[in-house]
Formats: sequence, C-alpha cells, structure tokens
Amino acid sequence: MIRRLPLILFAVLLFGSWQEPASVPAPNEISATLKELSAITGFKIRHQLPFQMVTREEVNKFVDEKIRKTVKPDEIRAEELTLKKFGFVPADFDLKKTTIDLLTEQAAAFYDYDRKKLFISDWAAKNMRDSAVIHELAHALADQNYSISKFLKAKTSEESSAREAVVEGQASWLMLEVVARRGGTSLREPQTAKQFLEGEQAEPGEAYPVFDKSPLYLQRTLLFPYDDGMHFQQDVFLHDGTEAFAKLFTSPPASTAQVIHSDRYFSHAPFVMPDLPKPIKPYKAYTQGTLGELETSVLIEQYAGKPTAKWLAPKLKGGAFRIDEAKPDRRSTFVYFSEWADEDAAKAFFAAYSRALEKKWKSAVVLTTEQTQLTGKSEDGYFELIRKGTKVESREGFPEPFAQVVTASLRF
Repeated sequence: MIRRLPLILFAVLLFGSWQEPASVPAPNEISATLKELSAITGFKIRHQLPFQMVTREEVNKFVDEKIRKTVKPDEIRAEELTLKKFGFVPADFDLKKTTIDLLTEQAAAFYDYDRKKLFISDWAAKNMRDSAVIHELAHALADQNYSISKFLKAKTSEESSAREAVVEGQASWLMLEVVARRGGTSLREPQTAKQFLEGEQAEPGEAYPVFDKSPLYLQRTLLFPYDDGMHFQQDVFLHDGTEAFAKLFTSPPASTAQVIHSDRYFSHAPFVMPDLPKPIKPYKAYTQGTLGELETSVLIEQYAGKPTAKWLAPKLKGGAFRIDEAKPDRRSTFVYFSEWADEDAAKAFFAAYSRALEKKWKSAVVLTTEQTQLTGKSEDGYFELIRKGTKVESREGFPEPFAQVVTASLRF
C-alpha cells in the first residue's frame, strides 16, 4: 500500500444531521464506558483518562502541528508524487492541505496516543459525541494494553494499512457492541449484527464538503479501516470470541486482502512482493512501496469501472512500485509490477491499466500495441505496458521511446 500520511488522530466518520452541540461528558460517564469496554475485550484499565473539549480551529492547528513534527517535507512530497504517478489525484493536488482539512472536518473526537488524552469536539451533536467517545475510549483502552504507536509501525506499507484497520475496525466494532449491549443484545446475534453492521450508511451531505469533493482514492482509503476493519473484527470475534481482541494485536493481518477476506487471514494467505528491475543510470531509487487489494480496487474502479474492480481486485496476488529520480532536475521514472491469480485476471488488468495510461495524463498517445505489449507517450514521458503470463509490468516517464512492436489500432 502507498504509505499515506499518518492519520495521527483517530477521526470518527459519523455522518448525520445537525443537532445542538453536546456538553462535555462527566468523569463518571468516561469511567463507566471504560468498564463496559474492559468487560467486552478483557483489556485491563490501567489508569483513568484525562479529556477536554476542543474547537474546530484547535483541531486544525493540532493536525497541522502533528504533521510538521512527525512527517518530513520530503516524505509528503514522495507520497504526493506517488499518488500523481498512479493517477489517483490530479497534478495540482495538495496532499498535506487536503489531509488536514479532511481530518478537521471528520473528527467528532480523537485520542492522542502521545499525550494519552481524549479530545472531544465542541461542535459534535450529542448522538455523534456519545458514539465518538465510545470509539475513542476503545482506542485508549487498547493503548493501555498494547502500544498503538508501536503496533502501527510495520515493515511494509501494506502491513501498516492492515494494522490501521485493526485499530480503527476494533474501535468501530466496540462502539456498536456497547450500544447493542445497552439495548440488551449483542453483535453475536445474527439479527443484531445485520441491523448494526449491514444497515444503510448515511451520506456525508452538505455538512462534509471536503470529503465529498475528495478524490475516490482518499475517500476509500479513509473509510477502509473503519468499515472493512469493523466487518473484519466481527468475523474474528465470531471465530475466536473474546480472544479476538488481543489476538489481532499479537497476530495482526499482513495485508488489506486479509482484512477484506477474513478467510485469507485465518489461512495466512501471503502477499506476493514482485521483483522490480534495478534503476537505470543516472536514476536512483527515490521511494517505493506495495499496492494491495484495497488500492488496486480503487485504481481499477477509477479507470475501468466498479463492476470490473469488484471481481478483478480479489484476484491480485501482490503488487509493488518504485519511483526513481535523476539529479539535478529530479526528473522521475515510475515502475509498477503486479502479479495475478491466473492469466485471465492478468489479461483483464492489462486492459484496465491500458485505460489508465490513456486517461490519467492530460495528453497521451498510444504508439504501438499488441496483445501483450503497449507503448505510448504522455507529457510525463514514454511508457510501456507488458504482460508476461500472470504478471503485468508498467514502466512510465522515460525520456526515450521503448522498442517498437507491431503497430495496430488500440481498441478497448
């Protein structure tokens, strides 16, 4: 997965109609909720939690300062450049500003795991505040038993995203389970689970313009840890009972595919890391990462449609990319390799990514094409797409054309 800017504060996406802002919860309310969460998870309450109300302006300032302190400018540039190379965002997209605006807009409450403190927005309606407090207290309780900051550090960006789904998905699930138990039932009951987990999701509406106008990639990756993570937690809970909560911190999923398809988590299905070619002189590796099922699904949907993404993305075995740069002007090239479960899936992705190569740039011209190879040119440079059995390889942004193949009209 592309290494996105850290969410820093665990924002709760709670779309709903506006009501009068809620008052600050009483300390005994916080204490009682922590006890409920402890009874469900088996996690110990090691200390009480300080909390305070904050304004939207204070949240915006907090996020901005956190990013400046924890993320280097070049890391932001690398992530933004990667999103643009894939065509997930437009060429003039400002990743840092959009991230700050999104988190500010969505944060009904958040838990700062550095200061071990809960912050509650003063603009959240009571129904939003009550749910958000349960969600964030679930984070706080988990953090008292398993360090969230350490847990989120993983070897690959794909593993990191899967772990984020554990943290947010578990808190989202617990938020619903607490509400269900207060009503005398549980998500263990099929009818309750259907009502709570499969109910229609509310639309953001006019109250959430930043989210509504954000690229599909940001919308999907922002919702993924909450929505898919919550359903994943339900599957593990039904499989392992109370042990599921600790198990997911000690034996976390290794990929977004394991989160989306819990059977792959239980069977320990591996994520394939395709071998990438070495940089061509004078280029040197600048940034690299993995591309799992979640982001591959977004990529296919964006350029080939949702129906294609729905059946094709689950057939991904693994994907990796790298951006190479040459000094002094920092001209960059892009390589992206993926491997698929069978040759039919590889053929389908070859066709889908061919569309992406034509659409993601302002101007793109296909120069040559045959069944397993495509070459062309855009304002970013020359590109070549090749399929070799179940593998699809793309090289983009090169200053010179690739070897010519039999010319034919490209038809999609």
